[in-house]
Amino acid sequence: MKRAILPGLLSLLPIWLFSQASPHCGADLFREMYAREYPELAQGSEHISNNFPLQTRTLITIPVVVHVVYQAEQQNISHEQIESQILVLNADYRAANDNLDIIPPIFQNLIADTEIEFCLASRDPEGHSSIGITRNQTDKDNIGLSTDVHYLAKDGADAWDPLHYLNIWVADMGENVVGRASFPGTVPLPEDGVVIDPRYFGTTGLASGSAPYNLGRTTVHEVGHYLNLYHPWGSDFPDCDGDDEVADTPQTSESYLQECPSTLQATCGSLDMYTNYMYYTDDACLAQFTPGQKLRLQATLSGPRSELSMSLGCESSGTGNMPTSLVGVSIEPNPSPGELVFECRGREGVNCQLAIFDAMGRLLQELDIPANQPYPWAVPASFADGVYWVRVEQGGGVITRKWVLIR
Repeated sequence: MKRAILPGLLSLLPIWLFSQASPHCGADLFREMYAREYPELAQGSEHISNNFPLQTRTLITIPVVVHVVYQAEQQNISHEQIESQILVLNADYRAANDNLDIIPPIFQNLIADTEIEFCLASRDPEGHSSIGITRNQTDKDNIGLSTDVHYLAKDGADAWDPLHYLNIWVADMGENVVGRASFPGTVPLPEDGVVIDPRYFGTTGLASGSAPYNLGRTTVHEVGHYLNLYHPWGSDFPDCDGDDEVADTPQTSESYLQECPSTLQATCGSLDMYTNYMYYTDDACLAQFTPGQKLRLQATLSGPRSELSMSLGCESSGTGNMPTSLVGVSIEPNPSPGELVFECRGREGVNCQLAIFDAMGRLLQELDIPANQPYPWAVPASFADGVYWVRVEQGGGVITRKWVLIR
């Protein structure tokens, strides 16, 4: 199973980085790299982009876990700096930001409250109380540019259940990248989430000296990618041939990198919405999502990232349906050589439904097992060695566990 990602493709990073004169979003580059390494995921992401249901939902709160992976002590950012980023996410995604007045009049009717909010997770995947922050020191330079950042065994930090939490790794990314994110269905689950350089995360502490990207909009932009928004010019370099698949964001051939226009600009035969969060405009000039982008965000949370809306991560430990039904799952041994025993602990007399996914998030097998008793299971010969995810449901409660197969 491919996990230590693309050493050959990562060798292209220095060439790409050298060509960038200013800090830059790395989402498209990493998507291209993953697509070369995992072509089956690239095909799946195309299906997601073209077939997700366009429907709206009620207010959704997404639980966030921030993994601070630091080398120098100054990169071990404060709780206050992390909280400042959550505040910006909530303001911007609810159209409650204080700079709406900078949006040109022609685009004022295209301001959308996406009805998405964020919280630092108050419970971990085991149901224990949490502050939603992990901290790990590393010896590796620029670890945010490597997939090592996603693995504790490689000097990074392991993801929390990526189906039910938005994992954000805050780690050094060098001088030319401010952040990157995975689009739905494009990466192995342990690597799914957002990576932000600590200098551009939040508004206080280390971020306060990082103008023009010091107002937390890098994370707003990258979370947009995580929820399936593209750049307004599409996935390639800006030109009038690309598109973001959203009807009310005008086509553009300009990214407005490190710019903050004082007058309306036009490319591709229409005025550019350079105040949109998915541009590269200075943080102070970013101010809006559109109704069309809201539809796409909400559709993603109805489709490929629907389990985020069912997560209990924002509820205090001891609340919600988890303690009254499904309270625990064991997988023994783990890692497993080929035979293992499942046990789900929950409501007596109500079976548990198990779904087993590979590291790409593909459903491999479903099982229906009794609660509160061991259930031996022989791993099929078709299962290759590597990382798997086991999702267990009972009575409305959902728990996901990582399982490793090593024959």
